[in-house]
Amino acid sequence: MITEDCPAPGLRVTQPARGFRYGSEAFWVAGCALELGPARDALDLGTGSGIVALLLGQAGLDVRGVDIRPEWGPLWARTQARSVCAGRVVLERVDVREVRGSVDLVVSNPPFFPRGSGPVATDPWRAAARTEDTATLADFVAAAVRCLRPGGRAVFVVPRGREHEVRAHGAAAGVGCVRCVRVGRRRTVLALGPGSDAVAEQVPENGALAQAWRARVARAVAAPYRGA
Repeated sequence: MITEDCPAPGLRVTQPARGFRYGSEAFWVAGCALELGPARDALDLGTGSGIVALLLGQAGLDVRGVDIRPEWGPLWARTQARSVCAGRVVLERVDVREVRGSVDLVVSNPPFFPRGSGPVATDPWRAAARTEDTATLADFVAAAVRCLRPGGRAVFVVPRGREHEVRAHGAAAGVGCVRCVRVGRRRTVLALGPGSDAVAEQVPENGALAQAWRARVARAVAAPYRGA
């Protein structure tokens, strides 16, 4: 069973009624990415329902969302048939390890747990989204760095316990962690790019910064409709 949800004007996101569904992390990633400054185009690694790609597309960016899971294909088709974006959004089935490109911005909400760890999800959609199957967190970071133009930024949201992995993989690839925000007790939003490593910030899950990220997304996606 599937549902259609309207996260922003012009967008109709098709996703499973139960199991894996987008949550607040999508707005944190999109809001933090927009906060980093202007970008022409973006790549969303492990796009799932396409929610982050669509939010950035509605903010005016040209976005490519990739995911290896074949079950998303029919849902993407329905989503794109019912959505109108200010920017061009392409959702396609591609292995993160094979993705290539050159963009100003990369975003990702990768699977939370390494294979063989973390809680076991009985729902196949949730299991695929939560546990590394074909690509590891290191693969996601490597793909992000590989696809960034000089001066570009990559934004990840990961479990708190894997924050150090993103920092380490980024450092190994020659990029710093220019922002690190620990949201609540469980998640960390990190921005990778040129610059010095940032000191970690701690903010409440429903605090001012998380609300500001949501508000930034809301303003950006509403812009095409002003004066309509």
